[in-house]
Amino acid sequence: MFQNEFQKKKAVNLECESETQKKSEDELFFEVVGGWNEKGRIFGLGAVADSYYDRPTYKKRNGKKSRKNDDQKKELDQTKQELDLTKQELGEQSKGLLKPKQTFIGLNRY
Repeated sequence: MFQNEFQKKKAVNLECESETQKKSEDELFFEVVGGWNEKGRIFGLGAVADSYYDRPTYKKRNGKKSRKNDDQKKELDQTKQELDLTKQELGEQSKGLLKPKQTFIGLNRY
């Protein structure tokens, strides 16, 4: 499937006059198979692609996914704030429960 396209690109690459314009067979393969897919794999290499090629550090995808990530970040931040508030309220409630218990213990001593 990709073999014919790879052979064509390889032949064109050999005809390049400048050594700086020539690409390695790895670079040609990467171009032919379409690079990284959405699962973070390269066709023909699967999950071991990281062993052969450097994964791009950041590749902005369509705005739809970015918006989804932004929404998830906002939701996470809101959940963290709610958790902090709940912790604070729980701490205040537990302090309130300790005072009557200490008073009750103090009354039983007499």
